Amino acid sequence: MKKTLLSLFTLLLLGEANAQSTTPYWSLAGNSNAGTAKLGTTNGVHLRFFTNNQERMRINAFGLVSIGSSTPNAKLYINSPAREDPLRVLVNNSTKLLVHKNGGVSVGYNQTPPHNGLMVNGNVALGTTELTPFYRLQVIGQSNTNGILTKGSAYAIQAESTTDSGIGVFSIAGKNGTGVHTYAGYIGVSAIGNSYGVYAQSAHTGIYGSGDVYGVHGITNSGWGVFGSSSKGAGVYGRGFEGTGGYFTSLDGTGLFASTTNGTYAAVFEGQISSFGSFQSSDQNMKKNVQEVENALSLVNQLKPKKYEFKDDAVYAKLNLPKGNHYGLLAQEVEKVLPDLVRESRHEVVDQEEISTNASLMEYPDKKEMNLKAMQPKAEKETISLKAVNYTELVPLLIKAIQEQQETITSLTERISQLESNAGAKTYLDVNKSGILLEQNHPNPFNQATTFRYTIPPGASAQINVYEAVSGKLMKTIPAPAEGRLQMSGNDLPAGNYVYTLIVNGRTAASKHMMVAR
Repeated sequence: MKKTLLSLFTLLLLGEANAQSTTPYWSLAGNSNAGTAKLGTTNGVHLRFFTNNQERMRINAFGLVSIGSSTPNAKLYINSPAREDPLRVLVNNSTKLLVHKNGGVSVGYNQTPPHNGLMVNGNVALGTTELTPFYRLQVIGQSNTNGILTKGSAYAIQAESTTDSGIGVFSIAGKNGTGVHTYAGYIGVSAIGNSYGVYAQSAHTGIYGSGDVYGVHGITNSGWGVFGSSSKGAGVYGRGFEGTGGYFTSLDGTGLFASTTNGTYAAVFEGQISSFGSFQSSDQNMKKNVQEVENALSLVNQLKPKKYEFKDDAVYAKLNLPKGNHYGLLAQEVEKVLPDLVRESRHEVVDQEEISTNASLMEYPDKKEMNLKAMQPKAEKETISLKAVNYTELVPLLIKAIQEQQETITSLTERISQLESNAGAKTYLDVNKSGILLEQNHPNPFNQATTFRYTIPPGASAQINVYEAVSGKLMKTIPAPAEGRLQMSGNDLPAGNYVYTLIVNGRTAASKHMMVAR
């Protein structure tokens, strides 16, 4: 009986051993499994994979997969030694994703990425479901204020165009928004270019700059440091609260250049202008139909200079007109005499209070007031019709009027001299009987020297006195020798009109007129 039981127990053990050798083990030749078959553990023990008796991968009891680490903390945790790349993904034997051993990532390139950096071959879209982004980097912000934030000790953003006519930075904003807004303790925007340092275009303000030192500072080698263009607003607007609203200087070129195509004025200044020198182009090569001005004295006599003060009420209070007493002409009166020197135009009235409000909102763009203001409809700009006088072109008329007046003075002086000569001859000397004669100096007018010729009686004492024609001031006394001829240098007298008189024995004998020219 004992032998029988021992035989049965032995058979059961052999059967169990044979069963374990066929069903529970994974065959290297392949396995035919049921739908409930699985490979792994059924308890809290990690599943570990070994080669060469070294653990290469593990799936821990929580389902985290790790390669090169025994303590994963992510679904897929890869830890490679410094000599190996942690990850490489290929498509059709071409590397599409490479996590390099230097810490960088390359997407679409089979090249070493920058150290701890990113290299992407293709366009990148952030914050959008756009499958085919048009730009290299297309970022759609999910908030109402921010899209991209960058920081850097040297450059926060550096953009470069590779074509001759490309654009380094291009920005678009809403109708009442800001294309580019910058703030800095020293320079808000710094731009250098061979053509344009900064180029901006807007329906309202092309560039708005605010800074403790410079609001906008532009430098260029051969073009424009700052170029502004606006369809309806200001191309470039500068405002200084305590300093200079706009400062323009150039070493070898033009500090400030302003022009207009269809507008009335290239520049409008509300307030007084201070200058240390000015020139106005007057080259004869740029002029045609050149004619002499006539009757200038008559025109000038019709002008009526006035003393006045500027109004400071109503709309005129917004024009920043100068205070105190002023002297000038009334455009409406000048227009009746010289209509070519008067121009009427519409002048935009700038609301300084609104500008200050806009400046405050631009300085702090996150304020709710800016969004509310942007939604408000734009009001029509207030304008006023004003007439202006071209005072510069009055100067040639004044010069001509003085010349005409001087001709009259000269003519009258000669007539007076002749009358005095005749009167003196009758009163003091009988020229014909005494043999006294005074000829016209030659040359006349003169600038170097002139010669006086005269005749005096033998033994007479004579001299020639030279007077300023207008004031009658005695300018020079020259002894007259008996031979009847003397010469005077033109350097002795300034340019102008003079009367010279022959004095014989202390009495006036005759007078003539002469002119010194330069």
